[in-house]
Amino acid sequence: MTKESPAQVASPAQPKRCPGFLTQQAHLHPRLIASVLVGVVIAWLIPRSVVNETITRVLLGWNVSAWLYLVLAAIMMLRSTHESMRARAECEDEGKVLLLILVIITAIASLVAIVVALLAAKDLSGGDKAAHLTLVACTIVASWAFTHTMFALHYAHDFYVALANERDGGLVFPGTKHPDYSDFLYFAAVIGTSGQTADVSFSSQRMRRIGALHCVLAFFFNTSVLALTINIAASML
Repeated sequence: MTKESPAQVASPAQPKRCPGFLTQQAHLHPRLIASVLVGVVIAWLIPRSVVNETITRVLLGWNVSAWLYLVLAAIMMLRSTHESMRARAECEDEGKVLLLILVIITAIASLVAIVVALLAAKDLSGGDKAAHLTLVACTIVASWAFTHTMFALHYAHDFYVALANERDGGLVFPGTKHPDYSDFLYFAAVIGTSGQTADVSFSSQRMRRIGALHCVLAFFFNTSVLALTINIAASML
């Protein structure tokens, strides 16, 4: 009887595990990391002879990062199935609160940067001023879309993690028990525009807490955007 080599011995199937925290973030958020890196590189490489103001370079880098991420996230959402949503949610469960906190900080920081940019625009005139205000307007739209897209992803992943653990998903979508990313985007957009829910309702304390935070952030963000829009309109007169 011949002895089998280690290569011939069938190893038992190993359960699929999510990587460690740092490796996990790199593997599970490649779109976010790549978008941030591209934005930083572009902001760094813009010649001083073209853009000299630091705040303008920051806003340009932020716009590149935000818009690139939104495009990549849209592609991911369109290609996702309910099975891939559940698998992604289970692996991204660890660190999701930290990511959400970073998103909130980023949204607030972008508003501060916009205010600083508007103050700088008052000293400009002609084409430079128009270009500066256009950049500010693009930043407002990018910040709004990025913030609520990240909340939509958070809702989706929290929902499917809860289902995987045989708990209530936390959200009730009329007409479907298995919502896709478009359903969560709709839900986040409703809160983002009105600060309240519509036909989708909360069904768990866990999700209500996130919804309350989202509503408060949406209120202050929209109020700030309204004030900034009035400021932009006044600056163009």
